[in-house]
Amino acid sequence: MKLLEPGQVIDGFLIGERIHSGGMAQIYRVSYAGPGASDPGFPMVMKVPRMTQGDGAENIVSFEVEHQIMQLLQGSHVPRWVAAGDLATLPYLVMEYVPGRTLQSWLDADALPDLATLAQLGAATARAVHSLHKQNVCHLDLKPANVLIRPDGTAVLLDFGLSCHAH
Repeated sequence: MKLLEPGQVIDGFLIGERIHSGGMAQIYRVSYAGPGASDPGFPMVMKVPRMTQGDGAENIVSFEVEHQIMQLLQGSHVPRWVAAGDLATLPYLVMEYVPGRTLQSWLDADALPDLATLAQLGAATARAVHSLHKQNVCHLDLKPANVLIRPDGTAVLLDFGLSCHAH
């Protein structure tokens, strides 16, 4: 899969800078390209799965699982859902861009946070997971890189590609 270019327009979304390049996906800032689209009131990102020759089916399955589950989730502990692209043309997910730091970045810092801060981070993560479970979803890939802490201390769970919904 080739990388998207800033300024490119896809399905009415104006591609901005690439902000993450991971093993499974590229993430770009996006906005609506035309004046006719209603602003959702929050910044957005587009997640484009990596699908190159030789990749296994797990990339497509993961994308489809995340696509289905993200549409069902609500609350402050998950990014807000916007849109998805067609697998036949260009698969992508557009969702809220959530500012903050991942738990992984806290762990990778030169000095670990004090015990009170660690307890707050743990409690925020537990509240986010509880919110997910109340919505009948099990994350199944909970790790520090998939937990984002907003500036207000709220935890947001990311990457639902391995998740499971009870229904």
